[in-house]
Amino acid sequence: MPTPAPPQILIPAPPTLKPAAPPLLSATDLARQMVSAIDAVSPGTRVGIDVVDTNTGAVVASVDADQQFYTASVVKLLIGIDAFEGQGWQPDSLTTAEVQRMLSASDDDIADELWDVDGGDAIVSRMISEIGLTGTQPPDDPAQWGETLTTAQDVVAVYRFLTTSVPQPARDLIVNALVDVAPVAADGTDQYFGIPDALPTAGWAVKPGWMSLDSSTTLDTTGLVGANAGAPLHYAVVVLSAQPAGMDWGAGGAALTAGVAVLRDRLTT
Repeated sequence: MPTPAPPQILIPAPPTLKPAAPPLLSATDLARQMVSAIDAVSPGTRVGIDVVDTNTGAVVASVDADQQFYTASVVKLLIGIDAFEGQGWQPDSLTTAEVQRMLSASDDDIADELWDVDGGDAIVSRMISEIGLTGTQPPDDPAQWGETLTTAQDVVAVYRFLTTSVPQPARDLIVNALVDVAPVAADGTDQYFGIPDALPTAGWAVKPGWMSLDSSTTLDTTGLVGANAGAPLHYAVVVLSAQPAGMDWGAGGAALTAGVAVLRDRLTT
């Protein structure tokens, strides 16, 4: 008789292991991790953070969100919104081109022109009233738009206003300029520090800012972020910083990149 075949032993496949979800942290604790990461690269930096899900209003990370910082070029958001509103949200082709370049290339010459034409620090005052900003104030020197003061929570309010109150045609023109931000600004500065470098697989529309004064170095990374390149941009991410005087913009920007990188795997829907 033929020898019967040995019984077949079925070995179950090992279960598929999913990466462990990061532990839940309070908004304050997560923001403090971001601050620690920033301080490790740029010691002595003062930071204001507000990260908000604009769909739900949930605060993801927040610390010193009501403290004032210089806007540097982040004020160009207000300049652009005001310019479009001044034309009834139907800007002519010249204004459209100027605002989009001012935002995507952070072009200071265009910002100077629009600032002068549209009333200088009155732009900030109008936007404070229009948006309901509580911690923003015009610059002490009306000629220095970059010295406008604001808070992280006010910048979140600006992005919320942009996405919910600006009529869609004008909104799309602004947001598309922020999506198409040039890697290198008109003045030669790397614009990808912070959000873009820290969240390379995310979708984003960003407005960074940078400025050197005798007393401090301003570096800000702000924008709308989606969980991935195709996801809606419903997170407002704002990190404002006053870094030590003389800080190199490249090194200071790397500090913000380290801070925002803490948000990886946190902005997941």
